[in-house]
Formats: sequence, structure tokens, C-alpha cells
Amino acid sequence: MNRLDAMVAGLERLGDISRWRAPLRNAPRHLFVPDRAWATPDGGAGYLIDRNQDPDAWLDAAYADMAIVTQLDDGATDVATGAGEYTSSLSAPSVILAGLSLLNPGAGSRVLEIGTGTGWTAGLLSSQVGDENVTSMEVDPAVLAEAAVNLKKAGCGPRLVLGDGAEGLPEKAPYDRVHVTCGVATVPYEWVRQTRPGGIIVLPWMPSPDTGQLTSLTVRDDGTAVGRFYGEVNYMMLRAQREKARRHGNSAGTGLLVTPEGQRIWLDDPDDLS
Repeated sequence: MNRLDAMVAGLERLGDISRWRAPLRNAPRHLFVPDRAWATPDGGAGYLIDRNQDPDAWLDAAYADMAIVTQLDDGATDVATGAGEYTSSLSAPSVILAGLSLLNPGAGSRVLEIGTGTGWTAGLLSSQVGDENVTSMEVDPAVLAEAAVNLKKAGCGPRLVLGDGAEGLPEKAPYDRVHVTCGVATVPYEWVRQTRPGGIIVLPWMPSPDTGQLTSLTVRDDGTAVGRFYGEVNYMMLRAQREKARRHGNSAGTGLLVTPEGQRIWLDDPDDLS
């Protein structure tokens, strides 16, 4: 069994990923791993992977179920040091599949992705719903340029946009799905405004930089969005909200209600907050 087959088999044990088998093969993960990056195994010390120095170890890491850090300190620090703030990464396959399964885009769904990163999830989405239906936004021009190269290698062609994802992209709205690959302490209402009623927004809600919940919100006819938390995750923050997350601290609850006036955490029934 090759590494890609082994990765897919491992993901199969986590649940039904039948809709994502073909995308996982059409956009193989190693095409989105830089030649030099910082591997971060759960429960273990991080380490440098270097394709030129040890191609087998690099490929092993590419298909392991762990995150791979691709940028430190917004590019100011050499990723080979592993020392600094993690500011861009390729998330672990199991985490990506958990979010995509909640997103559940149908054939032809129009998807806005916030945070292109290496481009892997944009490639998976393009393979699932078609290049023409995926728009991916990235705030860092160097990260976006590398993602464009990666996606071309994979034969994927989603629309890539340089900009602040917190604002969304209203000229292409409404969207059926919004897929967020960075943590937010406060859900930008523009994401709700730009999603059709019945549409779904999947995001890592992170009231602090090291504590988060994978969250799925459904947009309602009244312009609000409501949904539940689906398990702990740890993502890098949306750049515009790094300081906000540090101020918020931890909050406990069952889910979120997002309105034009702001957001509220709910414990039992979200309609009690309406």
C-alpha cells in the first residue's frame, strides 16, 4: 500500500468519507507540502522535514495525520528553526476531513474559502464541486503565490483572491457554503450576509489562541446564523483577530448564534436567545 492509500485508509476509520475519496486522490497532499517545513506530530516534538536532504522522511510526513507548519512569524523567521509564532500551515488530514464533512457541499455548490494556505483544501473543494464554484481568499501574498503554484501542479484552478477574508467577497455572493481555515473569536457578520438562507458556514471558533471548537452554522431566513460546536480544534487565528482572541479568553457553551448585532454563546436551545 502506498502512502496515499494508507492515508485514505486511515481516514476511512474515522467515518464515511466516500464523497472525498476521489478529491483526496485528485489533489494528493504531497503536492501542497513545501520542500522545507516544520512537522508537528501530536504529543511529540516538532522537527524539520527537507525534501532534498531526506525525501523519504519528507514524503512520510506529507501523508501522516499531522499538521505541517509552512510559515513562522508571517514569513520573518526561517521555518527550519521551528522557533516563532506559527502563522501558516497545512492542517492534519483528519481535521480537514472533519470540517469538509460538516460543510457537505453538493454538486455545483458555490463555496467561499477563507484562508487559502497551501491550497490543499481549495484543491479538494475544486475537485468536489468544480473549479468554477470555488473562490479562496488569502491575506498573505507570498502564501497565495505558493498556493497558486501548488494548485496548478495538482491540475486545480479555483479562483484565488488576495484580500482580508474577514470582509468576504460580496461581489460573488451569495454562497452556498463558507469554509474557514483560520480561527475566529468573533464570527464576521459579512460571512452570514454573503451566505444564502440554508447555507452553511464551517469555522474554528477560538475564544483564545490555543482553545477552539469546530463549529457549523446554518444561515436562517431572518439573517441570523446558528449552530453547534463539534469538538476541539486548534487553528491559527485570522490575522485581523489575533489580538481580539487574546482578550476574549475561554468561554464554555454548546454553540453560537450570530446576528447583525454580534454573537452569543448558547447552552441548551439557541432559540432561547432569539
